[in-house]
Amino acid sequence: MKKMNYLFVVAILLSTVLLAGFAPNVFSVAIVGIMCLVLVGGIISGMVPVIQLIDGLKNGRDSVRRSAGTQGESAWVAALGMEHFFQQKMLDGLFQDYREKVQMQRETGQIMSDVDELINEDVLALYSWRGLNAQIPGVLTGLGLLGTFIGLLMGLRGLGFETVEMALKSVQIILGGIDIAFYTSISGVILSIIFNISNNILRNIMNRELGVFLEEFHKYVIPTTEEQRCYQERREILQIIELLGRLPKNMGYSVANGSGITTDVSDKERLLMPQILDGLKNGEFLFYLQPQYELNTKKLIGSEALVRWNHPTLGVLAPSVFIPILEKNGYITKLDQYIWERVCATIRQWIDQGMRPLPISVNVTKTDILAIDVAEFFLEMLKKYRIPPKYISINIAENAYLETHGAVAEVEKKLIQAGFGVILDGFNGDYIALNSIEQLYTDMLKLDLRYFEDGEKLASLEGIFEQARNLRLTLSAEGIERMEQLTMLRKCGCTEGQGYYFSRPLSVAEFENRMKVGQGE
Repeated sequence: MKKMNYLFVVAILLSTVLLAGFAPNVFSVAIVGIMCLVLVGGIISGMVPVIQLIDGLKNGRDSVRRSAGTQGESAWVAALGMEHFFQQKMLDGLFQDYREKVQMQRETGQIMSDVDELINEDVLALYSWRGLNAQIPGVLTGLGLLGTFIGLLMGLRGLGFETVEMALKSVQIILGGIDIAFYTSISGVILSIIFNISNNILRNIMNRELGVFLEEFHKYVIPTTEEQRCYQERREILQIIELLGRLPKNMGYSVANGSGITTDVSDKERLLMPQILDGLKNGEFLFYLQPQYELNTKKLIGSEALVRWNHPTLGVLAPSVFIPILEKNGYITKLDQYIWERVCATIRQWIDQGMRPLPISVNVTKTDILAIDVAEFFLEMLKKYRIPPKYISINIAENAYLETHGAVAEVEKKLIQAGFGVILDGFNGDYIALNSIEQLYTDMLKLDLRYFEDGEKLASLEGIFEQARNLRLTLSAEGIERMEQLTMLRKCGCTEGQGYYFSRPLSVAEFENRMKVGQGE
C-alpha cells in the first residue's frame, strides 16, 4: 500500500513537471500556495484536540471544586492536586482510619456514621477526572496529524519547479516529508490505542479496589448483633427492651401511616441498629406498592415500590424510622438490593400466575450509584427471574444527578440500552438539575409536589414542564393530595402521577386485586 502511494505521488509530480515547463512561475506559486493552505489546515486540525484537553482539564478541576462544596467538612486539597487520580493511596488511608476507629468503637459500643460522605470524597474524584481522560486519546491522534503536516512542511523546503532538475529534487524532498508524516501519524494512533487500553485497565483496578474496600468496611466496621450485645451486656439489652416498650407512644417514631422521626440521633442509632441488622437477616423488610395513574383517565398504569419494616414487636414501620440510620452507616445499598430482587421475584410470580404485570419503579440512591454496579445488578436479575425489562423502571434520586453526574450518565446509558425505563425522581424545580438532564438519558421527570406548596412555586410548574417537554421527557408527579393539584398538573401537560388523592401505598396482595380489577379479571 505504501509503495502504491509513492507511485501515485511520483506520477502526480512528474505530471506537474511537464506542466511546469509551460508556466513555471505561475505553477510554482500555485503549488506553494496550495501546500501552505494544507499546512495551515493541518496545524489547526492538530491543535483542536490540544485546546479540548485544556478545556477538559479546566472542567475537571471545576467539577472537583463543585463537588467539594457539597461534601460537608471533607478535605479536598489533595483531590485538587491530583493526589486522588489513581485512588489507591486514598483507599489505603481511609481503610486505615476505619481500622483505628473500630478499636475505639469496640471500647464504646458505638456505631460509625457518615460513611456516605467519606465514600463520596473518594469516588467523586475518580468520576470528576474521567472526562479529562477521555480527551487524551484525541489529543494523541491530533498530535499525530500535526506531525503529518510538519512532515509536509519539511517537504516544502527547497521546493521549486523552474527546471526539470529542481522538479526532480523536489520530488525527492517531498517523498522524505511523506516518510516523516507517515510514521508520525502511525505513532499518534498507536499511542492513542495504548492509552485507551491502559486507561481501561487502571479504571477497572480502581473500581475493583473500591468495591473490595466497601465490602471490607461492612464486614469490619459495623459490629454484628452479638458483638453489640456483648459490649453492653445486660444493661444494653434492658435499654433496648425499655425503648421498644415506649415506641408506640413516642411521637418521635411512627407506624406506616404516621409522620417522621425527630428523636435523639446517637442513642436511637446505637439501640436500633442491631434490630435493623436482625431484620435484614430475618427477611423482615418488605415493600408496599404506591399505585400510579394516568391523570386524564385515572387508569392504573403502574406502581412504585416503597420499603417497609415489618417489625416483630411494633408491626409495619415507615421508612423514616430506619432509612436515615441505614444511609449513615452505609447499609442502605444492602437493603436496596434486597428490595430490588423481591420486586423482580414478584413480577415473575405474576407472570407465572397468568397475570399481565404493570411496571414497577424502584428507587436508586446516590450511594447505590457510587458503591455498586447498578446496571449489572439489574441485568443479573433479568436473567435470574426471566422477566422483560419493560416491567422495571429505575427511579434515580435528584441529588445523584447533581453530585455524581458522570457516574449517573454511565449507569443510565447501560440501563436504557438494556430496555429499562429511567426516571429522575424527586425533582424540586431546580433549573440547574433540569439543564443537566440534557446530557443524560432520562426518560421521565417525576416532580415532588412537597416542594410546590406555596403559590409562587406552584405557578412555576408550567414553565418547568415546558422546558421538560423541550427535552422530550414524559412528565409525572408524586405527592398528589388535592383536586386543585391534579387540575394544575393536567393544565401543565403532566400525564402520570401518584399520591393519596388516588390511593395510599398498598400491600402486594391489595395491589394485585386492584390490578386484576383494572384488567377486567
